[in-house]
Formats: sequence, structure tokens, C-alpha cells
Amino acid sequence: MAGDLPSASPVDSARLTATVGLPNVVQGLFRRRRAAVAVAARLGVDGKAVALMRGLRRKYAPGPVWARMGKDRVLLLLSPRDVRRVLEESPERFASDPDAKRRGMAHFQPDALTISRGTLWEDRRRFTEAVLDTGKALHRLAQDFLEATREEGAALLSEAPGGELDWEAWHRCVRRITRRVIFGPGARDDDSLSEELGTLMDEANGLPSERSETYDAFMAHVERHVQAAEPGSLVSLIAQAPSTPETKPSGQVAHWLFAMQDTLAINAFRALALLASHPRQLAKAQEEIAAADRSSAEGVAGLDYVRACLQDAMRLYPTTSLLARETRVDAQFNGERVPAGTQVLVVNTYHHRDPDSHDFADRFAPEAWTEGTAAQDWSFNHFSHGPQGCPGTGIALFIGTALLAQVLDGRTPRLHSPTLDPSKPLPSMLDHFAIRVSA
Repeated sequence: MAGDLPSASPVDSARLTATVGLPNVVQGLFRRRRAAVAVAARLGVDGKAVALMRGLRRKYAPGPVWARMGKDRVLLLLSPRDVRRVLEESPERFASDPDAKRRGMAHFQPDALTISRGTLWEDRRRFTEAVLDTGKALHRLAQDFLEATREEGAALLSEAPGGELDWEAWHRCVRRITRRVIFGPGARDDDSLSEELGTLMDEANGLPSERSETYDAFMAHVERHVQAAEPGSLVSLIAQAPSTPETKPSGQVAHWLFAMQDTLAINAFRALALLASHPRQLAKAQEEIAAADRSSAEGVAGLDYVRACLQDAMRLYPTTSLLARETRVDAQFNGERVPAGTQVLVVNTYHHRDPDSHDFADRFAPEAWTEGTAAQDWSFNHFSHGPQGCPGTGIALFIGTALLAQVLDGRTPRLHSPTLDPSKPLPSMLDHFAIRVSA
């Protein structure tokens, strides 16, 4: 049967490309560009994307709807129901590596789980979950991770000129934590490793067709740390994890470095900015921190409200604004055949901030995670859901929570830049490069 799915008009498709697709590319698909992010934030492009998607939902509800994104014909998901279906059936029926993502990521992590398929995906997922303790309440090395985070958080605060934290200082701190968690204390000061990855990510923004000349040197650098296998590090667990010659453990390690040193840093810094500008939420977080035993991993894991603040920062400002899947086989939507090889798009910025679905869409609402059902809501996909949900969710939330608790303990931070008014709807974008917080 054909024709049961609506098709967006040429004008609507052009608006989709201009409002959703193009800004994502210009800001940087794999590493954000400072100047482009600043312009996008001033223009409020994510807010325009939400407005456009709301209009498309009203016009073509409930969807999905065929549209053009640039030159490609794509299937745009408009409802959480369809988002859930696609994520639940990934990666078997919906692969997570459409062409643009595969080309970009292959430039700096060609063996990564996230761009693997079939039995290779199963192999690498099994290995990754074993090392990261996916789904467990607390990672077996959580105490080591906590000590690294507390030491680096203390160093960050002691080095902050005038007690002010900016993006550069915060990013350096999270990079040090990342290297210690993944490789151990011997990698703490190996900032050249992080810089090498950053260069590769910059290159990947251009979706190059050839392997970088610096990739082999970067992976040799990673491999040296993997072979050292320092106690208390993630790489020390590799020998115990199930693997085959196709697993390529160091290739998975490169992805962990990518995910933590940039993504976690951005998310946690935005959470700090939100807390510094929202007195009620800050007071509640500080009360929880004061009552906790922050010297133990169990105590930090019990900081439910602080963790919820981090989760809601990710909801408000998802670092992955657009999820793309590709049909591996023919699929059926509303009775219409969607052929294999079709890109299926989930606009996170819309689903996360849709006021028609969530009364807290444009406000800082940690309570949605502690008292509500946000954690089970398939609208919110900063960690994704289903079989391809982020296997490192637990570690990321633990480290981010620990770092926020370190900065907030006994301190009342103030947000100097940009301005956020808790009495008004929050802006659609929060430029992490521009954040200035006194701690």
C-alpha cells in the first residue's frame, strides 16, 4: 500500500533543511565551532526548529512525514510513539550509522560500536557493556572514579582566578578526569592525547572521504595507555571482558574518550549554569549534598536530585540535537512501505522542548526526574533508549554528579554570563563557550 504517509511540501522541506539540518552542520557535527555556536545561540535557531516542528506536527499529525533534508528524502518522526518504535527496533531494523555519521565517525573512530552493524555490533556491545558495567547501580571502580573526580574538582577550584570558572578551565578539568577514569593516573597530564582527538574531530566535521594522516599516530597513543592497563582504570578491565579479534578494544576506548571529554563536559557545565541561576533548585541540591557522604561512591550515587539536575540540563540542551537511523530492511509505517536504506530522523531539540507534550518544556525541572516519569519518557533521548541506549550512561551521570557536588559543596555559585531568568521560559540554546560562573 502506498500513499498513507503524508509528504511535506517543498516549502516545508526547505524550511526543515534551513532550520534543522544546516545549523547542525554549520555548528559542527562532531565538535562544536565556537563562532558558529555563538551566532546560533543569538539567533535562537533551536527555538525556531521547535516552532517549525510544532507546525509540521499540526499539519501532518501524527506522522511520520516524508520530507527532503537537503538532497535526501527522509522520514521525519513527529510522535514519541514512532520514536519509541524505531529505537526499540534498533539496531536490528534501524541502524545508527547513516552515511554522514558513518563517514564522519570513521575518520576518528572507525571501529566504534556506534557505527557497527549485525554480529559485529553484538560483539562490540557485549564487550563494552562488560567493561562499563552497563545497567548496574554502581560501577565496580566507582570509588576510583570518585577519587579522581574529587581531586580534579579541587584542583579546578584552587586554580580558578577570582573563583570564576569559564569553559576552558572546566573543559581541562573534565579532560583530566576522563583520562584518569579511562586510562589511570598516568594519563592525567597527557593533554596531547585529547588534543589529537580534538583535531580529528575538527576534521570529521567536514565529512572527509579519506583517513586522516594523524589517525594512526593517535591510535598508537591510545594503545600505549591501553597496554599500561593501570589499576583502577577502565582499560584495566579489558582483559576480563569477552572479546574476539573483531572487537578492537582500543577502537572502543577511542569512543569513550570522545564521549566523555567533550559531551560530559558540556552537559555538566550547563547544569552548573542552570543551578547558579535558579535559587530554589540550587538550595535543594545543596541541602542534599550537605547531608550526603561524598567520600563514598555510594553516597554520591545517592545524590538523586543533583543527578536529576544534570539529566534536565541534557533534556533542555541536548548535545545530540538530531538522531538519525537508517532502515536496514523494508519497514511499514501506517501501512506504507518504507524501503531499506531510508534515513529516519528524530529531532531531539523538538521532542525535548515540545510544550504541547510537556508543561515543563521550557523551564529547569529536575523534579520531572525525581518525582515524575521523565526517565521513562521516550521523548527524551540525550542517552537514547532501547538496545542502543548509551552503555556509559551510569558512568557519565556518576562522574557529572560527583563533579557538580564538589563545586557546589559549601559554595553558592553565581552565573555571570549568559543571563538566565528562572521566572521566564529558558532560551532555546545555552552557549557553553560563553558560560562564566563564580564558585
